[in-house]
Amino acid sequence: MTVTISRPTVSAAWVKGIVELIGELGLEPLALLEEAGMPLDELDDADGRFDSAAVSALWSLAAQQSGHPHPGVALGGAAKPACFGVVLHVMMSSSDLGTALRRMAQYVPIISSAARFILTQDSQGCGLTLTLGDGAPGDRHDFALLMIANLCRWLTGRDLRPQSVELAHARPANLLPYLAAFGCPCHFGAKRYRLSFSPADLGLPLMTGNPLLTELHERFANERLARLGDARTTRRVRELVLDCLADGEPARGDVARALCMSERTLQRRLQDEGTSYVQLVDAVRREQAAHYLDQTSLCFTEISYRLGFANQGTLFRACKRWFNVSPGRYRERHRAGVETG
Repeated sequence: MTVTISRPTVSAAWVKGIVELIGELGLEPLALLEEAGMPLDELDDADGRFDSAAVSALWSLAAQQSGHPHPGVALGGAAKPACFGVVLHVMMSSSDLGTALRRMAQYVPIISSAARFILTQDSQGCGLTLTLGDGAPGDRHDFALLMIANLCRWLTGRDLRPQSVELAHARPANLLPYLAAFGCPCHFGAKRYRLSFSPADLGLPLMTGNPLLTELHERFANERLARLGDARTTRRVRELVLDCLADGEPARGDVARALCMSERTLQRRLQDEGTSYVQLVDAVRREQAAHYLDQTSLCFTEISYRLGFANQGTLFRACKRWFNVSPGRYRERHRAGVETG
């Protein structure tokens, strides 16, 4: 069975940082947003999200039209804390930099559900490895790592320099912009995108640390993360079921594997959201059945096929359960303008 996973998204706050950079490159940001297929009204929405693939396309357009050899570091050492949105406040209330980075790793899906942020810590220090999904250009990774480094400087109030930065893309002809931006040795052609900090760096206190606000900010971030997670899990399951119904009802295990989770995890997440896999499949079928009967002239055999039913008999029994009438009677009532409930 072939399934399609819903696309990951990026917060409007983060995209605003990219838009500011594009303006500094001498380009027209709104024109590039439109060319990349990104809805302009999402920028002013506190909960706005943009398709991650479109964000990568935006980076490619900016690089092509500006002619800048390394647009991801064009902002240099400028701090752009607003890019982190809600996550910024959780980090600000932390007592030290190490705690702030751990919280960023926890809440990074709020910034981008495409991002994978792995934080490792040992006696040598801390490593922050970042991936932004398949197809994300190197410039996009450069920008993200630089914004993290800049944020660490802003939070600590110090000219904090990482021990090193690893970049998976090829070494540029001119290293000076990278050295100036990160202020540390830069290793190109690496296996990953990674920032490294010393143990002393992790213990640096934050100017904005406030334990009284930590609980408030974390609760707010958890609510945002839950809304994002709930919408992502439920929506993705519904989309997968809808895409696959014509080939028969997709097995729960197949859907779980497509979402990179176990059946038990899928069942638990849906249960936490007040539903179940069986209920979602039934709801999708009911909605589609109403659409086909209301808005099309498809025969019942075709509708049965599109809903993944083995035969018309199953469709008839389902309609009696959903609408308390047969498919034919439901269609007649709709066409007569009678509300069927």
